Amino acid sequence: MKIFLFISLIILAILIIGKNFFYSAKKNLFRDQAAWSGKDIKIKHNYSKAIPESKGVDNYLKIIADESKNYLEEQSQID
Repeated sequence: MKIFLFISLIILAILIIGKNFFYSAKKNLFRDQAAWSGKDIKIKHNYSKAIPESKGVDNYLKIIADESKNYLEEQSQID
């Protein structure tokens, strides 16, 4: 009977500590998400540069990569 009581207390302690651990981890995870949830991301993009390699809608990933490269080049020139 004493062994059963001892094991029950250990299990209860583990559950309480685990519950507190998961609660704090969940709170920290969603705190960062709440900080970003109401913010709009504004990207300034200049359409003056033409992208010679990407024509039409053939390759969306290539278009995105080329536009990203142009954007990063513009940002590095500003800084």
